[in-house]
Amino acid sequence: DGIYRVDLSKVKDKKKGWRSVVRFLPNLTVEGKVGQSAIEKITHYVDIKNPRELSGWFDSPKNFDEKCPLTNLYYTMKNSKNAILVEKANQLKYSKKYYSYVLVLEDEQQPELVGKIMIMQYGKTIKDKILAEKNGEISGTPCNVFDLSAGKDFVMVVKEIQTGDITYPDYKMSMFRPETTSLPIYFKEKGEFKNAPVNEDGRIDAKYQGKIKEFLMDRDFNLEDFAPKRLTEEQQEKITEITNFLTGKASSSYSQNKESKPSSDDFD
Repeated sequence: DGIYRVDLSKVKDKKKGWRSVVRFLPNLTVEGKVGQSAIEKITHYVDIKNPRELSGWFDSPKNFDEKCPLTNLYYTMKNSKNAILVEKANQLKYSKKYYSYVLVLEDEQQPELVGKIMIMQYGKTIKDKILAEKNGEISGTPCNVFDLSAGKDFVMVVKEIQTGDITYPDYKMSMFRPETTSLPIYFKEKGEFKNAPVNEDGRIDAKYQGKIKEFLMDRDFNLEDFAPKRLTEEQQEKITEITNFLTGKASSSYSQNKESKPSSDDFD
């Protein structure tokens, strides 16, 4: 699906952890315009084990500044005085992710991806590191890491950590390299990168812009494909069934009680 994933099962040395280097890229759309460098998306995952058909991912209407029925359901259940409803609320998961283009410069675990433009899904830890560079908190000099003329390579160091029974990847040791460079362009025939030439004013020469545009468009997936989508009628019906099921109003069958609507009585 074009997503650049960190797969810790491919790490040979667990102490060393995952090692790769990527370069964040601006979003050049298929229309040739410059779009958002990072697409933000809020999603919910409904984790109902039985019936399994009620589980699944939903893009939140909050992405469009609208009320979200799953968010409302979560807080209504969590704030209720019913211990069963409070426990069931944990089946409604919340996630905020960001999506950006990245160029894979190095990857010890997946060398076949070097030189490819992919889409990176990341959370708050990496988002904060991007903002820290933008505000100049690290070096004292603000840097737009998406800049083609003076961006920065991002060194990913990811290790597996455990909290209780939960194991998850930790990105805290990842960091941007201190020096700014122009866009590294990958030459497939030679299997090497060369930085785009810049003028005395630090900008990329206009005569190379055609080549750079061609390079940025040489990708298999587009960032807009991962933009949030409005709930379909079918998804809205499914959320109604999820609400009925979790609050004890509906049967355990997804195909039944389609017309049943929740009410405040469900939370008494």
